[in-house]
Amino acid sequence: MSTLPAVDGAVRVVVIGGGFGGLEALKALRKPIRLGRVTVTLVDKENFFQFNPLLPEVATGAVETRHIVHPLRRMCQAMGVRFVRNKVRHVDAVGRVLHLHNDLTLPYDRLIIAAGSTTNFFGIPGAQDNAFPFKTLMDAIRLRAQVVEMWELADQAADPTVQRRLLTFVIAGGGITGVEVCSELMHMFTSTMRKLYPAVPQNLVSVHLVEAGDRLLGGLKPEHSEVALAHLRNVGVTVVLHRKVTAVDAAAVTLDDGTVIPAHTLVWTTGIRGQSLDAPWPWPLGRGGKLAVDKGCKVTEGVWAIGDAADCVDETGAPVPAVAQGAMQMGTLAAQNLLAELDGRPTATLKYRDLGYFVGLGKHSTVASLMGVPVSGVLAWYAWALVYLLKMVGFRKQFEVATDMIKGLFVDHDTSQIHERRRMLRAMDMEVSLELVVGP
Repeated sequence: MSTLPAVDGAVRVVVIGGGFGGLEALKALRKPIRLGRVTVTLVDKENFFQFNPLLPEVATGAVETRHIVHPLRRMCQAMGVRFVRNKVRHVDAVGRVLHLHNDLTLPYDRLIIAAGSTTNFFGIPGAQDNAFPFKTLMDAIRLRAQVVEMWELADQAADPTVQRRLLTFVIAGGGITGVEVCSELMHMFTSTMRKLYPAVPQNLVSVHLVEAGDRLLGGLKPEHSEVALAHLRNVGVTVVLHRKVTAVDAAAVTLDDGTVIPAHTLVWTTGIRGQSLDAPWPWPLGRGGKLAVDKGCKVTEGVWAIGDAADCVDETGAPVPAVAQGAMQMGTLAAQNLLAELDGRPTATLKYRDLGYFVGLGKHSTVASLMGVPVSGVLAWYAWALVYLLKMVGFRKQFEVATDMIKGLFVDHDTSQIHERRRMLRAMDMEVSLELVVGP
């Protein structure tokens, strides 16, 4: 076992996770880094930051995969932060040491945990094995490979019943991600796949959005729920409210009223849990397997948790939404409170500010709330494009995504399956052979 070297004479700060919250914490620590007061190390299992809001566009080939990621090492280098691409296995809270893979250890004096979350399948039979989660870049890549594979197989199928099952896509969860995935899939199907696969009967293609609540986009403005519902139904999505998925197998999705939807593809966009280590966190957990924190994001002495890793409420007692702006505000606060404790100053509580939201509904259609003002349609789409471009890290990524958006006004989606099928597709899909599809 070896210990990663540290710089003497400064407080050793470690940040776990390079997502929205973790990067905001690093930004808030730049000045004390320059002054030599702290040394900061970022640990992440990936070597890139991914811009999650554009994952639906990546999954449908509207935005290039590499255009929404930025190397963490380059970002850390610019801020004077050391980057370690590794994964924390467990935490020695007494000795204040992180145990990483490859038998490495990393001591810390202060710790900010921004480890994110993982998909929660709620123990539903077959969901973990058969559903497609939608949280990471690889999830988006796998979904695109799956969607294209289903159309390729349907193009060769002789039996309409088989074609219908192949071309039925179910999305579980009517939140922002679920609505956006539905919208992007329908846009892809009507604008691109219909032209590429003229032999496939379009009346056999169906997309189902299943939501347990009484409306889509729960927690957002009710008028936007109605706009999204009307839009999805208008483009042909079957929206099912007040229903939950209760079972999933290789070729069907079962709902709590007994309805069985024959389908090979279930996209899981509902439910998250706090990210777990090889060993449990050494501190108490709150709701959803997240670390319990106070209103200042503090877990215990010298430790803070932010974003999806934290079960946090703001100064009013309201839970902080599991969105990027919540993680970013928590990241800034945690870093500021860390510095306040070092200086012997009082710490602050989280004053969450809802800066608004965007929900993409496909080409030139979006619903949004901008500083409390609801907008929708083409105007909202232009605002969506502008804000997301400004949030991209670095001019290169802004230019690349802007190019993709402009290109998308004139050209079709990219449906290339450039990744190896056996790595991208699940075992059950590999078994859907031409013998099954075409028949004897």
